[in-house]
Amino acid sequence: MLEMETIDVSHQLATEFVLKTSENVFVTGKAGTGKTTFLRAVQKNSIKNTVVAAPTGVAAINAGGMTLHSLFQLPFNAFIPTKQRVPSNFSNIHSLFENFKFSKAKIELLKELELLIIDEVSMLRADTLDCIDTILRTVRKNQEDPFGGVQVLFIGDLFQLPPVVKDEEWAVLKDYYDTPFFFSAQVMKESHFLNIEFTKIYRQNEEKFIRLLNKVRNNEMTEDDFYLLNDRFQPEMLSELEDYITLSTHNVKVDKINQAQLQKLEGDVFEFTAQIDGDFNENALPTEMKLQLKTGAQVMFIKNDSKPEKKYYNGKLATVKKITKDEITVQFFDDGSEFKVEQEKWENIRYNYNTATDKIEEDVIGSFTQYPLRLAWAITIHKSQGLTFDKAVIDAGYAFAAGQVYVALSRCTNINGLFLMTQISANAIMSDARIVDFTENYLSSEQDLQQQLPFHKMEYAKKQLIKAFDWNKMVDLMVDFAAFTEEKKLAEKEEVLSLILSLEKKIRELKQTAASFSVQLQEILKHLDKEENQTLLQQRVLKSIHYFGDKLANDIIKPLHNYIASLHNKKGVRGFLKKADEVEQALISKLKQIEKLQFGDTAFYEGSSFYNADTTLSEKLKEKPQKGESHRESLRLYKEGKKIAEIAAARNMAETTIEGHLSSFIPSGEVQITSFLKESDLSDIKKAIDELMTNQLTPIKNYFEDRFTFGQLRMAIAYWSKH
Repeated sequence: MLEMETIDVSHQLATEFVLKTSENVFVTGKAGTGKTTFLRAVQKNSIKNTVVAAPTGVAAINAGGMTLHSLFQLPFNAFIPTKQRVPSNFSNIHSLFENFKFSKAKIELLKELELLIIDEVSMLRADTLDCIDTILRTVRKNQEDPFGGVQVLFIGDLFQLPPVVKDEEWAVLKDYYDTPFFFSAQVMKESHFLNIEFTKIYRQNEEKFIRLLNKVRNNEMTEDDFYLLNDRFQPEMLSELEDYITLSTHNVKVDKINQAQLQKLEGDVFEFTAQIDGDFNENALPTEMKLQLKTGAQVMFIKNDSKPEKKYYNGKLATVKKITKDEITVQFFDDGSEFKVEQEKWENIRYNYNTATDKIEEDVIGSFTQYPLRLAWAITIHKSQGLTFDKAVIDAGYAFAAGQVYVALSRCTNINGLFLMTQISANAIMSDARIVDFTENYLSSEQDLQQQLPFHKMEYAKKQLIKAFDWNKMVDLMVDFAAFTEEKKLAEKEEVLSLILSLEKKIRELKQTAASFSVQLQEILKHLDKEENQTLLQQRVLKSIHYFGDKLANDIIKPLHNYIASLHNKKGVRGFLKKADEVEQALISKLKQIEKLQFGDTAFYEGSSFYNADTTLSEKLKEKPQKGESHRESLRLYKEGKKIAEIAAARNMAETTIEGHLSSFIPSGEVQITSFLKESDLSDIKKAIDELMTNQLTPIKNYFEDRFTFGQLRMAIAYWSKH
């Protein structure tokens, strides 16, 4: 369930629809209504294969996801949703797949995608959304359903920053779209989606200010409203304001203010250079690559504190109190406390589909490490989106984009903490009438949502139940495994291939049985209004869980596990074992899916698992020896209780060789040094190492004469190198 400080009905309904139905949802709301908190909660609680994306690099980093362009490999020119010929500087349905091909990994990812979350949707263009729809339908081989059957959650406030469309692009696109906004996409016309508005404002609690912001947002300002707003234009006060941040429309203004204020301060400038590791787009940096600060500089935190203490948040203001080349200490505006700032890391992630777990997972491909600070005498209105300030000077008299004035004003928690650098005229408050029309006509009422929810939850539960008895993936898995094995050079190829083919046959038999059961299941699900069918559903599904669970565990997973495990210590099989591990884990995931079957919130099976392996192939593979297969074999025999002499005899090796093998596992703790040397002996050897100023075996051996073997000394040196 959604975790928020305060939960209202709209948040609860949105959560239910996103997590427990397959409906497309647009979550909107004024600034400060908890949209970002909602996004984080959905990410945390979703059991669906989920991907988060945003239209811009900065928005993607802030949302903890990818850009839409990167995720879908979108063309950089405008997209026209037609198969007809289009101007050469545009893309269409045909050209979309002519210029590039998706990798196998990307295709798998998009095929397994269940929930796509698009944040800051106000900036999403209609043609971009149609392009995404075309890609998903094509890759997933599902032309019938919008987005190829993927559930989409849109989050954003359309009254904030709009999509960027060039005039020459719109001259062509206007023949296909009513507006550049995402809701005008052709896919949205055939897609049923719920439009849920968050209305409770958490950022502001001053009713007079909230009403004023609503009027700015909806372009409903009266003469009295302008009088109230422009009463905050007090030029005589501007020079006396301290601890205020200026929000301006243009980067040039912002940079000029920050640099002028920095130069006014006495003392040296300290420069902190960020570190970029791996792949991180320099056009999406969350703060400066080279951060310049002085003692007394006004700064803003641009990231929430990742530590449990949560000392700061994105948008919190402070003053630099002490600074050296290695340390920054700030004093917070709100409570006057001091805090030593540490560097933070922003991650650039990529999503991958894990066949073994049947889950989409995050893969960090790059990072940006820097102090989470920015000079904050001034920032752009664009970069202020999502932030909160107690004190701000608004320079929005020359706003050039719809929504800019509203974004700037709504950053403030109260009207008394707000000052205007210039008066706001009616010309500066721009809102798009098309947005007003959309929000007024397409919002879903709470009453309607409450009425629709049970039906959609039931439909989703039915789909998930039927999906659980689809064995096509498992068949494909074994077919792929057999093909992989055919290409490998294995001494036991015929034997292992015979096993795999026999397991494939058994899975095909389970698929056939499951298909018959699915037909019966669908008939039962059609008539759940009858009480006897509800009882029948419980009985039949529980019986199927026992049947498929037992067959999968005992007839398929166990034989595979036991046979492949026997190959573990043989040479030339590591690549094969990795593939085998993927297969085993995928089969186990299927088994867990069957065991955890539920209908809505009701579980069918509450017994123990049908399969529990002492050690999975995955765990064995993690034990890969750092010093080779031979070392690991010696360790295995040692853990079976054999003495060094016995291991040496069994392996036809010298005892010192075996001692050397075992010494390689002392730093990891897999072999205990105290099994071979007393603590007093260890101490003596350490003294000799320090006295001789070497860890070479021969000098240390000569130092002790015959007191220790080479093997014992090697173990001691391995131990002290770790400690």
